[in-house]
Amino acid sequence: MNGQRCTLSLLSIAVSCWVGVPIASSRNLTDQWVEKAAAPLVENRVADGLSVGYIEGKHWGIVHLGTANEAKEKANNLTVYEIGSVSKVFTSLLLADAAVRGEIDLNAAAEVANPSGIWLPSRDGRSIKWIDLSTHRSGLPRLPGNLPLTNLKNPYRDYDSKKAATFLNECELPRQPGESREYSNLGASVLGYLVARNAGKTYQKLLRERIAKPLRMTDCTVSLSSDQRKRFATPHDEFGSPTVLWTFADLPGAGGIHATMRDMMRFAKAQLTPPTGTLGDAIELAWKQQRDADASGPAMGLGWMIGGYGQTRWHNGQTGGSHSAMFINRELKCAVVILCNTAVTNDIDQLAMQLVMKAAGQAIAPDSSEPGSSEAFPKKSPFAAVRWQESQPEVKVGEQWYKLVSLDDLPTAEILAFSRETFASGWQKRFAEDLVELLSRMGHPPRDTVKLVVQSLTSTETQVWEDIRMTEANRQAIMATAQARARIEPEQARHLKTNRAISPSMRNFAAGWWVVIS
Repeated sequence: MNGQRCTLSLLSIAVSCWVGVPIASSRNLTDQWVEKAAAPLVENRVADGLSVGYIEGKHWGIVHLGTANEAKEKANNLTVYEIGSVSKVFTSLLLADAAVRGEIDLNAAAEVANPSGIWLPSRDGRSIKWIDLSTHRSGLPRLPGNLPLTNLKNPYRDYDSKKAATFLNECELPRQPGESREYSNLGASVLGYLVARNAGKTYQKLLRERIAKPLRMTDCTVSLSSDQRKRFATPHDEFGSPTVLWTFADLPGAGGIHATMRDMMRFAKAQLTPPTGTLGDAIELAWKQQRDADASGPAMGLGWMIGGYGQTRWHNGQTGGSHSAMFINRELKCAVVILCNTAVTNDIDQLAMQLVMKAAGQAIAPDSSEPGSSEAFPKKSPFAAVRWQESQPEVKVGEQWYKLVSLDDLPTAEILAFSRETFASGWQKRFAEDLVELLSRMGHPPRDTVKLVVQSLTSTETQVWEDIRMTEANRQAIMATAQARARIEPEQARHLKTNRAISPSMRNFAAGWWVVIS
């Protein structure tokens, strides 16, 4: 549930597919390539153990690396993992299933009589709808204010629907529901609870009846049996020390599901080729884009984050001792699932990106960088230079400066919002110097040429340029400017401090008009 800091930890990150990239006719992914790409995570002790599954057309494979438990046994297809926030995809699929059955209207207020007394707040006459909860546009906070902090290793163990009701009864929404996106574990937890109550069942029973059993996901569950506990992958914290699995009271919808790689591969296959019947219709409804991207977050289906070109659905997830990632692209007929028993932050998501890029025919070297490094991404840019007017970039194309409106139909505001969320204080630097990595993490890896929409600095006139080349020379020029600025900035700062008569224009220049703030 710590996942999706984009991206989804968000990065949650996160990434996948794109239309228009070259797709090789031969198989691009093999067990050998995947093992070579994933092995550094274990060899460098970033992850204790992990399982990687992939589907590429009719070809598929599963690779297990490292150890699954304290007995140092290797994982297998029946090793049980925490999937964290990937549970949200299942919760929203249960919502879609209820909608297909006519039990729930997505655009109706999410109101269900329940024994805990959960009633959602409203604002300015606007109630929280079912679809708002599924697309993180309810206005509810990421976490409830009354979540106890007494057990940080298992924070949700004692937080039940009655405590949620107490918080919600006093909650004041900061904005109207539906207005903007704010990733909310609370919203997803409540969604799962209310969908189950609407069906008159527990979340676990509903999950079993409507998703797990039809897809033959025999170990997809919230509560673990004694046999599943024996097969459970021991969680490890970010430092590699064994820790406890997270447990949930009666609100598991945001992060409480466990599953095996066999289960998740069957689930991924169903997303690529939905079965006939009610569940297949629900998968299609959840897959459909329900909300457009804007400055507050990416486009979304029901539960799914949607990559740049609208072809990829993805989600990641993290608990105190596990990390998971799932990326599905129907255009490429490709799916990638990674389950890891260590609370890694970005490395698992980056590996998933690399696998999908490889499936798309991109030239990706599996050992091109250390885990977590940005060196795996080509150092290219379509801009000869980047500078900033307050928090907005101006880009140099050829010999002229412009305001950037969009890149490959991805609005600049969305790119900047993702960069802020993913890279914190380094967001401007990453936009200028690591654009390929930034776009790839968004699920929008660029080709060798990109489409730019730019606006004149002196008017509202816009221009559309197709096939602008991404070059290493451009990126080198950006880096050279940044390095030059780093050398002269201390002297400029000293001069500004001692010379109060300096002109405003020179002050603006010295304060960072050219490229990047690190």
